[in-house]
Amino acid sequence: MKKVSIALCVALLFSATQVFSQNVEKPVTAKFLIDVGFDWGGDEILQVFFTNGSDQKMRAGQGINLGVGGEFQFANLKQFMVRSAISLKWTPTAADDANIMFLRFPVHLTPFWKINDDFRIGVGITTHLNPKLRGDGFFPDVSYTSTANPRFEFGYKWVALTYTPMSYKDQQGEVFSGNSVGVSFSGTLPSRK
Repeated sequence: MKKVSIALCVALLFSATQVFSQNVEKPVTAKFLIDVGFDWGGDEILQVFFTNGSDQKMRAGQGINLGVGGEFQFANLKQFMVRSAISLKWTPTAADDANIMFLRFPVHLTPFWKINDDFRIGVGITTHLNPKLRGDGFFPDVSYTSTANPRFEFGYKWVALTYTPMSYKDQQGEVFSGNSVGVSFSGTLPSRK
């Protein structure tokens, strides 16, 4: 009888351990983040004239974004998450024979409040690393510096509207507004359940 009681206790303990271990959530869940976006706005930094008589204005806030990073969710704070990413942001020209572009590397850290499973709102901080207007031999490259600024985002599932106040200073000390409004498309791996 004693052996049966011990075996029963061990079996119950093993079963309870299995049930408990299945119900424990990780305190932090991390996912790989992919983000693609388009921004508009800012001061004019360059006007390019083409041989067909047309022209293109390049603005300091406009550009195409392609970024990677991480999304972090917390078991004890279901409505809270944090996203961080580094992106390549560039503004190309429509020229066929020139590779003139405004290039920079935005880095951001944005905490979010999840209103529900579909909607989120976030306010974070961002800076743009190594902003440079590349002249491709048509004019000398122009390097800029940027400041750390807030970043605002309102998202629905995989799409979001963003607003980033930003300023760039060139080598002569002239300041350009890089403020931008954008749309962002993002996803995580593994994908949400």
